[in-house]
Amino acid sequence: MSSSPTSSVYSNSDREVLPKNLAPFHYELILAPNFESFSFSGSVAIWVNVIEDTSRVVLNSKNLTILKSTASVGEVFYRCTRISFNHDNETAEFDFEETLKAGSTAVVNIEFTGIHNEHMAGFYKSAYTDADGNKRYLVVTQFEPSDCRQAFPSFDEPSLKATFDCTLIVPAEMTALSNMNEVLSVEFENSNGKKVKELVAFCVGELEYIETTALPKSPSDASPVPIRLFTVPGLVNQGKFALELAARLHEFYSEYFDIAYPLPKSDFVAIPDFGAGAMENWGLVTFRNVCLLCDSESATVGAKKYIAEILAHETSHHWIGNLVTMDWWNDLWLNEGFATFIGHLSISSLYPEWDVWTGFINSEFAQALSLDSLRSSHPVDVEVDSATEVMQIFDNICYSKGASIIRMLHDFIGSKKFMEAVRTYLQAFKFKNVTNAELWEHMSSASGEDVLGLMQCWTMEAGYPLIAVESQVFDESTNSLTVTLSQSRFLAAGGLLPEEDTVIWRVPLTVMTHLSNKASPLNFVLSDKRGTITFPFDDSSDAFWKLNCGASGIYRVKYMDEQVQHIVRNLETAPNTFSVGDRIMFLSDAMALTNAGAGWIRTVLEMIDSLAGEESYEVLSAIAATIQELLSIFYLEPAAALDGLRGLGRKVFSPKVAALGFDFPSNSEDHFTRLVRGLAIKTADACNDEEVQAELRRRFDRFAAGETSALHPEIRTTAFASVLRNSAPESMEFAFATVLGVYLNPSTEPEAKVAALRILGVVNSGEHVDRLLNELMFDRDVVRPQDFFSPLIGFVQGSKNPGYIRPLLREWFKNKWDEIYPRFKGNIMVIDKIFELCYSYSIGPDVVEEITTWVDGSDLDEAASQRRKKETSNIRRTVGQVLESVTSNTNLVQRERDNLMSFFV
Repeated sequence: MSSSPTSSVYSNSDREVLPKNLAPFHYELILAPNFESFSFSGSVAIWVNVIEDTSRVVLNSKNLTILKSTASVGEVFYRCTRISFNHDNETAEFDFEETLKAGSTAVVNIEFTGIHNEHMAGFYKSAYTDADGNKRYLVVTQFEPSDCRQAFPSFDEPSLKATFDCTLIVPAEMTALSNMNEVLSVEFENSNGKKVKELVAFCVGELEYIETTALPKSPSDASPVPIRLFTVPGLVNQGKFALELAARLHEFYSEYFDIAYPLPKSDFVAIPDFGAGAMENWGLVTFRNVCLLCDSESATVGAKKYIAEILAHETSHHWIGNLVTMDWWNDLWLNEGFATFIGHLSISSLYPEWDVWTGFINSEFAQALSLDSLRSSHPVDVEVDSATEVMQIFDNICYSKGASIIRMLHDFIGSKKFMEAVRTYLQAFKFKNVTNAELWEHMSSASGEDVLGLMQCWTMEAGYPLIAVESQVFDESTNSLTVTLSQSRFLAAGGLLPEEDTVIWRVPLTVMTHLSNKASPLNFVLSDKRGTITFPFDDSSDAFWKLNCGASGIYRVKYMDEQVQHIVRNLETAPNTFSVGDRIMFLSDAMALTNAGAGWIRTVLEMIDSLAGEESYEVLSAIAATIQELLSIFYLEPAAALDGLRGLGRKVFSPKVAALGFDFPSNSEDHFTRLVRGLAIKTADACNDEEVQAELRRRFDRFAAGETSALHPEIRTTAFASVLRNSAPESMEFAFATVLGVYLNPSTEPEAKVAALRILGVVNSGEHVDRLLNELMFDRDVVRPQDFFSPLIGFVQGSKNPGYIRPLLREWFKNKWDEIYPRFKGNIMVIDKIFELCYSYSIGPDVVEEITTWVDGSDLDEAASQRRKKETSNIRRTVGQVLESVTSNTNLVQRERDNLMSFFV
């Protein structure tokens, strides 16, 4: 363990931060929203310790009108002589007539007004329709990462914690919520804790709630916690599942972290318009409706798991992120990655039948490996110079790779030592700001391992290694096998250059053999570019060994050719030799190596073929995803190749449909049987199983005629997609109107509503495609801003004619940019997603050129070109990732098209 660990190699000198001459410690805030003008007025008094003599106060402020300001020290008041704004830095500067002296305590008073905008940022408005068909509004905050400054002038940086007292002046019929319980005014913070500005929250509107109580058993000072769940009128009964789970999560985290929840209440609020999935405001967590609400009786398994994972993630933030907070945005991953990991840990405890850690491999782990294999990836600990850059790192590196790193460390040091380290870490730094070095110190103390040394390469470097098996030598005299391994950076596009391969990762290796227990693999660490490992082995006919048991380590494996063939044979004849996670990763690694030019598509197809009898839902999900990926990448190839892929899909999934049928017994089957049936029907339909398509059509017609039970919720979206893809022109309007009606029906559950909107995009009709793209999606009364890109998912992932729809989407994006950008510039994640969907699914050198030309504005005049570059500056990271993905997929098609065709001929 290092005696003086550092969390980052970055210099703070380049960061655009506020001057350090003042340190805030308390705010008194008054806000008065106006539901007629959708403006608000307010005043804030900020208590600061004066660190250096200054006559200038610099605060963050954006889209606010400053009316006046004063400062005071004791009973002496100072007049503000000038207020100026730096719009690029989003700051306001206040010059006072006298100098505030170092060592004194001053109060800065500011009066201001602002706008309840429609950008889902700051103190914004959200619309909904009541039971009588009237449009109603609530106003709510979303401050992360840096939009507190749109609600009131503040020191809007994560390290500048302070206490808060707040008064909300609202109409009598409205409910006013904030982080703490209501007193004479809404006072939401006191001397027990400090709060970062992005964790302050308000919500005002006509709301209903249900409530329960969390009863944690430990620690000794834990008290019952009132749990309330709020919705707009009419939806509150859809919160029962989440409410009960929230109480259980509070109990789990209080007991796991051994620290009592420190606030007097915990509220959860469903917001109709919400840009993120949820936001972990301390004591007042806000959610998009679909992330919190469902009918406990009729919701799909997927809908419940989605809500559970998000709720677990956000609730864990009350300890990880709120109680202990990152010092600066480069450690954002420590908040989000840790919460993603610990959220899965809690759900695994509460719902063991869901097997969430195997699901983690197909979701978080797969997403991390995908994005982090690009040259345009970034370290999880990435330098952020300005708060305006932060949104670009709310990505799968921050969340998914971050969670995968924590999971790898958890497995490396063991669950008990990990829990002990987390407990001491939280206890030592509660109500403080930290860097990741402090966590590593506690992990090292608890485990006796050099965790800082282990983690440095995983957090400070982009990418991850490919572990290649170079040789294996069996020693009959000792019954042992010595394996030589090497490591190099894995790149999805291949073509690794020497200058790109300078990192040496410390790689925790897990080895399973025919002699070892699946649950107790052998452990090694590879710390050099090349090394050997030796373990017990014999030369029996069923002998085997494999690396990375359960996909615990963040690396891919390249076996020798003869090993690969042995693995394929075992997958067919004795698949349960390997764990479910191992079977997933054999296929995942084979596909990734094929993409990189280090493997062959034939190996991927042979593995799928050998797994035709697979029964595990998670392995079947990986197979379905791989077939869909190949169909998507090779979409311009001859029909014979694509028909061959679909035939392979039918070989795996059609027999399962025949065995399981289309009906779902109410409560008489297990969790995974239900999931396998839904997946099999969906994949068989997508692979053109005509019998499945015909049955889905029959059930759709009965559903449209009013027999809703004809389509169980688990297959309803699949049936919608099948009919929209395959209807004849004369019946397409009926099909489209039916699905649109489900989406527009106020009684449709949030998850089903979003799914229906997404599925509308698979419609196989130019007329309806045009209506969606140019009419419905831009109608705010039809499509909410956060759902704008949902139909685009259907277009690119489900269209029957991708060769037509993908070029059309690219042209639509360019033509509509001047409408898209103004609408969503306040929520850059939406623009990010729209761009990615419109371009990343296409292939060809011409597409690369098209993207580059458009982003740079090289076909525009100088002024327009500069404007384009400025408008796209905050999506440049995504642009780089899309360019790399398009190039990689193009190269894959050129390299493997003949091999694909020959496999099926």
